[in-house]
Amino acid sequence: MIRQQQIALLKRLLLHVDAKTTHLAEAPWRNDISVYTDPAHYARERAILFRQHPLLMGFASEWAGPGAFRTDDSAGVPILIARGRDQKLRAFLNVCRHRGAKVVEGCGKARVFSCPYHAWTYDLAGRVMGIPDERAFPGVRNERGSLAELPLCEKHGLVWVIPTASRDASAGFDIDPWLGGLGPELAHYDFASWSFYDRRVIPESMNWKLLVDTFHEGYHIGFLHKQSLSGILYGNVTDFEAFGLNHRLTMPRKKLERLKAEPEDTWDLMWNTTLIYSLIPNTLLMVQGDHVELARIFPTEDRTDRAIMDLALYVPKAPSTETERQHWDKNMQLVLDVVTGEDFPAGRTIQMGLNSGAQTHTVYGRNEPALIHYHQSMLKALGVGSTALRQAAE
Repeated sequence: MIRQQQIALLKRLLLHVDAKTTHLAEAPWRNDISVYTDPAHYARERAILFRQHPLLMGFASEWAGPGAFRTDDSAGVPILIARGRDQKLRAFLNVCRHRGAKVVEGCGKARVFSCPYHAWTYDLAGRVMGIPDERAFPGVRNERGSLAELPLCEKHGLVWVIPTASRDASAGFDIDPWLGGLGPELAHYDFASWSFYDRRVIPESMNWKLLVDTFHEGYHIGFLHKQSLSGILYGNVTDFEAFGLNHRLTMPRKKLERLKAEPEDTWDLMWNTTLIYSLIPNTLLMVQGDHVELARIFPTEDRTDRAIMDLALYVPKAPSTETERQHWDKNMQLVLDVVTGEDFPAGRTIQMGLNSGAQTHTVYGRNEPALIHYHQSMLKALGVGSTALRQAAE
């Protein structure tokens, strides 16, 4: 986002704060509760959104040099991402070509990957290097000479993977057409220079989209978060902008009004707001002044009411003192306290309500434009016709 756009956004937020208004959608919108409860809809989401769409895996800095690797099972298939000796980042199905066991677990640095079952060995580019007693496998190396590669894109300091192997996976893909014009704005943050600090994986007993929904409106801040966030953020005041199927939601901090007494050339967007980038289908990238939180949310257990959130904290540079570590620990604890202690308990009750038969639709107000855009975008991504996008009649 260029400087003029940042100033314009801050001015819009100041006007909203003064007028006690917020960005409004054209009309309320009703969403069929089946998107949270129907097994057939859920299966379609997993097959399309979590197999055919790019999924953000993390900041490129997590794979800082040759041999850096990380595994990830959240999408429902085992994935291995590793940086080769040629500096190229690659993604593979973490599946040994012998019997299908995982080649490696966790994250770290490696020179090669050796399957723990029978020690078939692979280099950092996924090629088979060694097969113990290869005489017993005549011709097999030619038939399956490498791990199955997945399409990967490293761009704007971020890493995306499409979790379905294809013949041309090694060619990768360009994420920008998927971002709807958001690419230059993400590039502005230089995420490749940020340092990974902490990660938590949190299981939940509700539909995965309910976890996503909680980050898509500020309407609840003054109520559900009265004791935690209402002293930090304005409730029911946001700026919204769509980027194709994705969007940016900006929430003003209470200190925003100080800008009125300061020259515009000193105004800082990151320190006076919380910016939430929603990337279809399951990612929230939250810019929080001096750090960034990345929430990746996935369906799990083949149940409509089970999900996990993979929450990671990134900081401008790796901490070198105990004081710095304590600062980042407090930031991680705050988001955990708010999200897992307040948002998610409310979400569990919503899941119970949706399952109860009390209503056929949930309704999003004009003051919840990001929710409306997200769910309409999800239906478009799933190929659901426009007749299913039921605009409220009143």
